[in-house]
Amino acid sequence: MRTTVVLVALAASALAAPAPKPAPQDINFSDVLSDFAPFVDDQPTGPEYNATTETIPATSPNHSEIVDNVKADPATPGKLRRRDILKRTQGDCRPQPANRGPQFFGEPADWIAQVQAQCPPNNPDTLGTYTKVFDGLLGSVNQMGYLGLTTIHSYDINDCKARCDAKPGCLGFNLYVERDPSLDPGAGCPDPAPITNYKCTLWGFPFEAGAADNRGQTRYQFKVVIAASVAYVKPPPCSNLPDFDLYGSGLYGAINAPSLPADSYPAYQTNTYMGFKQYPTDDVRLNYYDPSICTAACDAQTAYNERHPPGLSSSNPTCAFKVCNCINSYVLIKNGKAQGMICSFYSYTWDNSYAVNGGSADGTVKVASSCTFSNNRLPRQLTIDTCAAPI
Repeated sequence: MRTTVVLVALAASALAAPAPKPAPQDINFSDVLSDFAPFVDDQPTGPEYNATTETIPATSPNHSEIVDNVKADPATPGKLRRRDILKRTQGDCRPQPANRGPQFFGEPADWIAQVQAQCPPNNPDTLGTYTKVFDGLLGSVNQMGYLGLTTIHSYDINDCKARCDAKPGCLGFNLYVERDPSLDPGAGCPDPAPITNYKCTLWGFPFEAGAADNRGQTRYQFKVVIAASVAYVKPPPCSNLPDFDLYGSGLYGAINAPSLPADSYPAYQTNTYMGFKQYPTDDVRLNYYDPSICTAACDAQTAYNERHPPGLSSSNPTCAFKVCNCINSYVLIKNGKAQGMICSFYSYTWDNSYAVNGGSADGTVKVASSCTFSNNRLPRQLTIDTCAAPI
């Protein structure tokens, strides 16, 4: 069981004792990300190549799947596999759906210039609770957490925002203009006349500009290109959960937790870190940020520890096992793309001032949507004894 200090630095809230002074620690993001194999085969990372409308349900596991996952692999990352999003096939020259919105024509470079002039990158920095991530790019978002596509009839960010607001689990949206073929390109129509589509995609995980790397494709001889791509994300919808109170939302980073002071706690309680889980996995499917998975996994980890208590030792004379009292949920973003949700578990509820780890020093890995939750059950215990201390 790998419960080493890969993430010895995560969580938030101080309910029992005064918070000790932090010790310098770093999350080993390289180790964490090395355990993120690519995405689940049947979990899309963007629209199909010829889609004009796609509805992807928000997918979250049930409680038994989370418990079974912890039983099989307690407090260690699961594995995922990748699915490619652009599947290119030869078309049959069938007419493609026409868009009633404003149309632009010409070869790709001319088409892009027309669109960029008509839809300049001057969209507002904020839109309600949303913050603009990028504007005026020539690519659309391509990452995990895809929740669907709607082709609308104008370059209307408020229309796209409203669709995200109405979609369960949606944390962000991407509006862009796409040069599509009027016929499905094939041998009989290798480079048909273009049509202009206005596409709105919805996302269940946050992202940055680096996620906008879908720059279209060549379908037979027709070049699909993208312009005027703009995107917004909003804070995570963290709130109180059954048996867990929200202690911090939209935090700067992941918790960087030191050890508890040895002069106030027995040796077996000073290290409060209990490991972490990453989602989605092959067994626990997830396409949006859902901290309730973390609290369920936290309880499952406590139950696992109770079934597998440590043996008697000089450092743990009462065979005490750790109780999961605090979780820190967040999303790791690498080069602009969400890599999945991390749940880190602690026996002690740390103060939000410890949420100081914003990512790797070179800026390629960042922490987003960080929230902390504290177990509200009483009595609150860091550990539970399972054998009597020797006399």
